[in-house]
Amino acid sequence: MIASLAQEQPVYAVDMERLCGTKQNFTIEQIAEFYCEVIQTISTSGPYNFCGYSFGGLVAYEMARQLINQGHDVNLVALLDAPNPALVSQLSTTAAVQFHKTYLLDRLRIYGRYLVNGNVRGFMKRGIAFVVSRAGNRFMPLIKVGFRMMKTNLPVMLRNYDPALLKAYNSYSPKPYPKSIVCFRGDRGPEHDQDASMGWNTCAMGGVQIHVLPGGHADIMRMPSAKVIAKTLTAYLDHGASHPEDVFA
Repeated sequence: MIASLAQEQPVYAVDMERLCGTKQNFTIEQIAEFYCEVIQTISTSGPYNFCGYSFGGLVAYEMARQLINQGHDVNLVALLDAPNPALVSQLSTTAAVQFHKTYLLDRLRIYGRYLVNGNVRGFMKRGIAFVVSRAGNRFMPLIKVGFRMMKTNLPVMLRNYDPALLKAYNSYSPKPYPKSIVCFRGDRGPEHDQDASMGWNTCAMGGVQIHVLPGGHADIMRMPSAKVIAKTLTAYLDHGASHPEDVFA
């Protein structure tokens, strides 16, 4: 995706993979505060543009929120398939039950289709991710040992379900952001059909600009979706995220 941006557009990446496997508790707010200090050693005044994928989207949002509260200028916040962790808690009891029911039925249907079609590899990949996401503290250490024995790196999907990251993710309740944000999303499943913003419309006071891309969570970071994201981000950067209606005029 970065390769598809204009050459004159500077990009600084935040590598959070070192957080995987840590035994020390941390929060999204703490990560954001640390990296806000880091980027201010590079640019002290802004305006800043943030883009984050999945867990990184939460950090990007929180960094932007903290910097604005400190009086700095933030031009763009783009979240790449990063649902608001507080989405379900914002629902009514009835709506929350329906959300979980829709999620479970959809995943069981997907796993069943894998088995019927003989796609054992797809079933194992999605099945392991499902188990880890629900009981990562118990199963992740064993899974890590298994991959080390095979001398193979832990897949990105499983790194996203690292217990430390999951704990930080689940405990994060985003505070309001005074401007608009841009939300790219893939096919998150029918449980998200009722709220295309994936919960961010209750946080972004300036509204949420939503762009739906084909494919699942990992697919939007591959071609051709990555190129579409880069082109769209370039338009926002050129026209200003505060006037999204001008971007696609």
